[in-house]
Amino acid sequence: LYQLSQALGVSMHYLLEERIPVEAWMTARTEEEDVRCLSQRESELLDGFESLTEHGQQLLEAVLDLLLYQSPKSFFDGPTRKLLCFQAVARGRRGSLGEGFYFRPIQALLDPVTREADFTVLLTSRALSPAFGPGTILGVGLGQPDHNQLGLFLVNREVYIRKLYRGRNKNKLVAVNLDYKDIPLGERDELKCLGTILGAVRNYRWL
Repeated sequence: LYQLSQALGVSMHYLLEERIPVEAWMTARTEEEDVRCLSQRESELLDGFESLTEHGQQLLEAVLDLLLYQSPKSFFDGPTRKLLCFQAVARGRRGSLGEGFYFRPIQALLDPVTREADFTVLLTSRALSPAFGPGTILGVGLGQPDHNQLGLFLVNREVYIRKLYRGRNKNKLVAVNLDYKDIPLGERDELKCLGTILGAVRNYRWL
């Protein structure tokens, strides 16, 4: 059975347990001696968690706790949402979120921005002035921004809030504030879009 499971790339539980669905990506036996079925996405997330440092695992566990957190009674007159807000640790030269970040939950009144946002960021630079100044909380939605729309970008592991310009011979990130230089993007640069800027979060409170 072991050799057969190795050849098929599955666990022996998969071959023996009738209750494991065929579409299960992998299985794991819990401390209660029960079998837990994992999808491919859950398996990939588990692999990513195991590859993190101990500090990174603690950070991810804290984020999970915040996502599951039930906030106290709201003082807003109307429906609200709880969202994570990422904030810069240091205001250096390494992107809009500085040289690192931490997170804190907010409770915001539902509006077109907070209804669609997946998370928020606290703006610390003047790169988006006069549209958005430092101290503004911006709603971010997962997905690629449209042409000439602000997005949250990861460039060589540094985070920027810019507009992505794609030309025939040159790609670059452009700031709203003309005092900020464009960030040229070469073939060797690692570019990843983390989300689309939906707008400013107006009515909120820190949790």
